[in-house]
Amino acid sequence: MREVTPPGTPSPSRRVVALGALGVAVASLTGCGIRLEDDAPHVPLVPDRSPIPGEQALLHLLSAVHAAALAPVDPRTPLSPLLAPLHRTQATVLHDALRQRGVPEDELPSGTPTPTPSLTSSAPPQASTTTASSPTPSSTGSPPPPPPTQAVAIEETIISAGAGCAEAAEDLRPTVVAILGQAHAAVDLAGPGFSAPTTAPPTWSTPEVLVPLLEAVRTSTYDLQVAAARSSRSVRDEWAVGIGRLERLTAELVAAIGDGAPAPDLGRPLPHPVTTAAEAATLATEALSTVLSTFGRTLRSLTDADPEAAFAVVPGWLGTVAAQARRHGVPLTAFPGLA
Repeated sequence: MREVTPPGTPSPSRRVVALGALGVAVASLTGCGIRLEDDAPHVPLVPDRSPIPGEQALLHLLSAVHAAALAPVDPRTPLSPLLAPLHRTQATVLHDALRQRGVPEDELPSGTPTPTPSLTSSAPPQASTTTASSPTPSSTGSPPPPPPTQAVAIEETIISAGAGCAEAAEDLRPTVVAILGQAHAAVDLAGPGFSAPTTAPPTWSTPEVLVPLLEAVRTSTYDLQVAAARSSRSVRDEWAVGIGRLERLTAELVAAIGDGAPAPDLGRPLPHPVTTAAEAATLATEALSTVLSTFGRTLRSLTDADPEAAFAVVPGWLGTVAAQARRHGVPLTAFPGLA
């Protein structure tokens, strides 16, 4: 016969039952060594997220690119209107790459970059909030270099933000180098008087990976020299500066490769006859497009073989080629050589 609660005995309320169950749960957790305190340690079975390789450097770069995408157009730099769309593309690609690798959304720059109105030419922006003295001629009579425009300062900020990105995952390095190469190209294209920061040439552990680049730059330089020789005097003078930059790049590649650098060919066949100014211009564009594509194909092998050395100099080399390519009609893209 089942027991019956004696009349007059109150039955426990649901609140009392719930509190009792909670007490049992707390006692159980305490017995397991888990303290329900604000400063309690993390449960061992739920580990913290491990940062991805080079995460802080990549976040710094993304912040710089994101800020560049939001910057207003600089009226003092004709190239400026073309840069914000490139940076918006870069910010989107880099943001998505970090999210796919597990970086939380709340650690990434917020907001989608959108076009920003241009600055008024009557009040050009200052690159720094510090007060600078008026430029004065040097003792030799040469005027000091002009201060960088805001557009150049922004691109140099991106270049500086690339520090530490050599630690990024192997498959992400070519994209990062291409972003930095675009920034170097923009600084190059800003005009005389501006130059990107330079670094001491690194020592490559596997310099043979540079041979394809050397061959491509030599071929491009030769084709440009032929095209210039078959053009008008004014065109030759205009192209001479770009040819000189490619020759300096060739010398840097030879020095980096060392004794393993192949000797230059005495002559090279042209891809097609060049007898007119139009054909010469076409050859120049094709030559620079080809060397730019070679950079894109070799970025992975370069950054895999020696990431520190690659990040030290390849963005500048790529920027030189991308800038010369744009001067000959090849559009500057968000990821030169890759897309």
